[in-house]
Amino acid sequence: MKRIFALTALVGLTACGNGFEIPDFRGSNPAPAPTPAVAPAVPAPTVLTAKERLVDAIESNGCQLNATNVGAILSQATIGTEELKSLTAELSAEGRAEVAGDGAIRVITSTCA
Repeated sequence: MKRIFALTALVGLTACGNGFEIPDFRGSNPAPAPTPAVAPAVPAPTVLTAKERLVDAIESNGCQLNATNVGAILSQATIGTEELKSLTAELSAEGRAEVAGDGAIRVITSTCA
């Protein structure tokens, strides 16, 4: 056993005596910085004007606003009755809506010809 230990020590000392140096890995070639994760591009939501929301709501409710569906259309378009009056006048002036004598409003679009 003593002979094995002595032989191992001799080999170890021989390695140190021949100019063998243990390299210092601490300062050379640092690890690359992690790359940040990139989120996929998300398209921006389309923001509709009150007039566009009103036309869309009327289109989706049979192309006509009347006494039976006015609540659903106002809710869907997220507008109030005062805004409905001004938007109806604008749509009518643009030729995009017809107002009937009973207060019904019919939109004129490619969907509702």
